Amino acid sequence: DLFSITKDRKNNLWIATSASLKKYNADKGNFSTYLKDYAVKSVFKDASGRLWAGSVNGLFYLDEEKDHFNSFTTPNSPNGIEQILSILEDNEKNLWITTSNSIVRLNADRDNIRLYNADYGILSSSWNWLNNYKAADGRLFIGGSKGYYLVNPGDIVDRRIPHTLNFSGLKIGDKEIYPAENAIISLPFSKLEKIELPYSQNTFTVDFNAVDFYSSGAIRYFYLLEGFGKDWHDIGSEHKASFFGVPPGNYTLRIRAINSEGSLAEKKMTIVITPPWWRTWWAYMVYAFMFLLAGLGIYKFQKQNILAKERKRTQERELAQAKEIEKAYTELKSTQAQLIQAEKMASLGELTAGIAHEIQNPLNFVNNFSQLNTELVAELQETLRHREEHGDAEEILQSILDNEQKILHHGKRADAIVKGMIQHSRASSGQKQLTDINALCDEYLRLAYHGIRAKDQSFNSSFHFEADNDLPKINVVPQDIGRVMLNLINNAFYAVNEKSKTGMPDYRPEIVVTTKLVNSQKNEPISPVPNGRQDSVMITVRDNGNGVPENIVQKIFQPFFTTKPTGEGTGLGLSLSYDIIKAHGGEIKVESKEGLGTTFTVIL
Repeated sequence: DLFSITKDRKNNLWIATSASLKKYNADKGNFSTYLKDYAVKSVFKDASGRLWAGSVNGLFYLDEEKDHFNSFTTPNSPNGIEQILSILEDNEKNLWITTSNSIVRLNADRDNIRLYNADYGILSSSWNWLNNYKAADGRLFIGGSKGYYLVNPGDIVDRRIPHTLNFSGLKIGDKEIYPAENAIISLPFSKLEKIELPYSQNTFTVDFNAVDFYSSGAIRYFYLLEGFGKDWHDIGSEHKASFFGVPPGNYTLRIRAINSEGSLAEKKMTIVITPPWWRTWWAYMVYAFMFLLAGLGIYKFQKQNILAKERKRTQERELAQAKEIEKAYTELKSTQAQLIQAEKMASLGELTAGIAHEIQNPLNFVNNFSQLNTELVAELQETLRHREEHGDAEEILQSILDNEQKILHHGKRADAIVKGMIQHSRASSGQKQLTDINALCDEYLRLAYHGIRAKDQSFNSSFHFEADNDLPKINVVPQDIGRVMLNLINNAFYAVNEKSKTGMPDYRPEIVVTTKLVNSQKNEPISPVPNGRQDSVMITVRDNGNGVPENIVQKIFQPFFTTKPTGEGTGLGLSLSYDIIKAHGGEIKVESKEGLGTTFTVIL
């Protein structure tokens, strides 16, 4: 029997027969015999010109120098690759070898074999090897006894899901249903999306199958008939689902195939079980009409009584709801007042920690210079007691005078800090006064830094104040603007502190506060200030923290909205700051880039 013929690159013919492989020498006009006593089913020349022979005993290739066929193996060659029926080469130069019970792929480098068998969903064990074909687009069609397998080699490298998952059969009761034999099915199973069964045929079995050319290991199957059950059924390698006594209704049969890589393919089909005539829509229409006739008489009889009772219940419900709304409103106002006070006390606590550090410096100067003056006075007394000339005494008196000036300076500094703390802690009077914005920003920047340091000694950050020295004093309520600055600067330090905890290499936390005199319309710096021109002061607080995500930056000034974890913020700081700036006729806005930082801008 002759099975296959091909021509090598020297124009010799190679003929595969049931007893050997024959070579017809084109130059000499004679035949030579190879693989004697082997049933050779296929002979094939690949793109490189190498000649391959597939036999019932395995795969062989021609060593042209020795004019001899060698048995082909690879380090991962599985046992039992024999009964070779055909050989094809795809566009990627992989060899596809059909055996009696599997498909084998040999890679382009000819050093790796992959065996596709029942574990991959290749179920046919009866191949029609003469009908294998490669299309012009590179797809391979491998024929079997009941159809064919379609292989697109380019997909195998990229896809990790089963390549195909299709319905493959239907049985009603014990009867196998075929598309060509029964009007229930009019399409091939692979294209079937819906079947409709009468209520008397509500016991049925659906077959399905997946093919996977990528992963090894058995494919596991699951199914769920939505509307008939709530749980997925794990049926292992079994690929059929049986249902008994399904009531009339519309259902969706969903099937899943999971390969050994854990990847999933899913397909679904609608199954309709039609009801008997007494449960059809027109039957229900008759039932409904009869029910309406009976109900109409009862309704007219009880209408007045029912309406009166319902009216009374409605009035009682409305009264109860009004009382509940009034109670909830009162509680909300009380809670809101408590939260606002809590926010003010929280900012006062943070300010107090910074003030404690700031006031310590002038107090240290006062104590040190006071102690030094005591020693100088004692030295002066000793000098006056033992010397007639008092040249040294005059120098000592001058030192005491200098020290007293320093004591006075730092005493006033401590007094200013304490007064500022008192102003911040007391309720705002609402009285505007000429205020040095540069001094206010500088003060609260340092106080905020020392406040967070008091709570977390491990925290460290650089901070800078870039002041516009030509800035005039402006009319504001200093306590309120101070609260705004404290909120903004505290948020900036919190942001860089959180980012520094992530352990990012080379990260240096930094806060920059700037003031500028700008045109009120264009927000552009001006210099000098023209007489009669209406201009504004712009204050910016910039940090290089984590930033605010774009999807929530518009919510940042809303009451009770906070990006901090529960318990670390009330969500009122920025809301109160917004209200304060608006009450001053000013503007506050935020710009942020996630991962890079945030800039708050206040214009007064």
